[in-house]
Amino acid sequence: MKKLLSTVTALLLVISLLSGCSAESQTEKAESVSNQYYLYYINKDETKVVKVQYYPEQESAEFMIQDFMGILNSQEANGENQALLPSGVQLVTYRLNESLLELEFNSDYSNISRTREILVRAGVARTFLQIPGVTGVKIFIGSQELTDSKGQAVGVIDSNTFVEMWGSDKDAYRYDTFTLYFTDKSGEHLVAEQRNVYYKRILPRERVILEQLAKGPMVKGHYPTIPQDTDILGVEVSDNICYVNFSSAFSDSGVDIPVNTMIYSVVNSLLDTSSADKVQISIEGNTEATLSDGTSLYNLFNKNTDLILTEDQG
Repeated sequence: MKKLLSTVTALLLVISLLSGCSAESQTEKAESVSNQYYLYYINKDETKVVKVQYYPEQESAEFMIQDFMGILNSQEANGENQALLPSGVQLVTYRLNESLLELEFNSDYSNISRTREILVRAGVARTFLQIPGVTGVKIFIGSQELTDSKGQAVGVIDSNTFVEMWGSDKDAYRYDTFTLYFTDKSGEHLVAEQRNVYYKRILPRERVILEQLAKGPMVKGHYPTIPQDTDILGVEVSDNICYVNFSSAFSDSGVDIPVNTMIYSVVNSLLDTSSADKVQISIEGNTEATLSDGTSLYNLFNKNTDLILTEDQG
């Protein structure tokens, strides 16, 4: 019996020591890193980049570049967050020219949707700009430099390129007044409706506008313009263009109004508030989709004031 107790005691002591060593090892690892570093993911709604703290084994530039490169290429989902790079996209090689880091991706990078690519670009840049001595990042697809929607080279990305999309105040809310455009009883005209919205600061205003539009009007005599079951798969502003990706419910047109009214209720509502001056609408990522009356979405839509019913006309 004494021998058994001695054995159990010894085992408990070993387990205690191992646990202590493990905790001590984690503490030492954290303490050995002088700066804070993060890995970046994209949230499930593809509306923002999120970060998770990371402790590299070394803080030299060469080690961290290769370390981050390996992590990006093998990164998996983290809880509800998606990996930064979509399946098939790989970071092939890099070139470090003094403080400028050039990153070369395979051809699959060009298949990333425009709305998601903005987030990927931000996450990749944030990842490598953490590295000591790196002050700028330039992205290539093969030998060709990454271009924007106008075909112009994106150029060097630095710490000032992207507006901070996260922070310690992530649960803070903001208050805005939006002008939403619904339709009158005839379905032929747009009617403006002011709406005060209190929402999470981390949400893009364009997404909030579309969500409010999908909820329908709150003013008597105003009628909905898009089906309530329409999902907003993505929305992003880049190069003064607001890219909107709806689910197929949008093209099924569950509301009995002219397609033109439906399109410009979205376009006018967005452009009244957004920094963009044009809107591109896609269905399930397809920019060449057509709506119920055959109208093609392969266009950049400007604001249309001719459809708006004024108070005098009403």
